[in-house]
Amino acid sequence: MIDGYEKAANEVVPAARVVIAKQLKERYNLTEANIARILGVAQAAVSKYLNDEYSAVVDNASKKIDAATIDAHIGAIAKGSKPALKSCICSICNSMNSFGCKFSYVEGSVQGR
Repeated sequence: MIDGYEKAANEVVPAARVVIAKQLKERYNLTEANIARILGVAQAAVSKYLNDEYSAVVDNASKKIDAATIDAHIGAIAKGSKPALKSCICSICNSMNSFGCKFSYVEGSVQGR
């Protein structure tokens, strides 16, 4: 059985990156290199995100992401704000999981330490 943290790492976080990458490209016309820098992933990963080359599990998870969560953070993320990115991903993960994460990122500090 997959625990919540494993699901978050293998499904939710990659799905969040897909949706965020697509929004950064569509709304801000950022390059793959800039998106990769913001997300902290390789440019090849961003290329796959933008070209819908990811697993069915990630695709399914990305369809469950609330657009309002992305909208609330995307401007700051586009400017390269790491706290905004972490907060957005944690908000998405918490909305999709109920495993009681002890590492939720809230307003610049990690909870549960």
